Amino acid sequence: MLALEPVIVSRLRETLDAAWTVKGYTSDKGERPGHALASVMFAAGAVSDVKAGAVALQPGWQVLLSAKQGADAALLLDAAFAEVIASLHNWEPGSAGGRRWGALSLVRFAPPQYPLEGFVGIELLFSTTGRYHGQA
Repeated sequence: MLALEPVIVSRLRETLDAAWTVKGYTSDKGERPGHALASVMFAAGAVSDVKAGAVALQPGWQVLLSAKQGADAALLLDAAFAEVIASLHNWEPGSAGGRRWGALSLVRFAPPQYPLEGFVGIELLFSTTGRYHGQA
């Protein structure tokens, strides 16, 4: 399931404007860039279906967009917000971590839970579904 992170990060790196640095929570390290950051992380989970021998899991992937406060922050965030939705909503990431994943769906957006001083942002939460097999 966590193998989806670099797949989502790669997609956003191809999509977002060059002003944005895209980092994965488990796959990237280093200092926070100075102006605009899109951070991707596993943030929620649910069991969407249970059958004998298999379970469908529904992980939630958070994209946190944060930009330095300033005159252009709202425009920068609005543009990135639209680009992230256009790139990820209804996109099928395919196979990752040994299983196929369904299309991502935007399920929630909100202000950041833990905003950094001097930065403004928005969190988007996308969900997908993958099947795991247990004992028959």
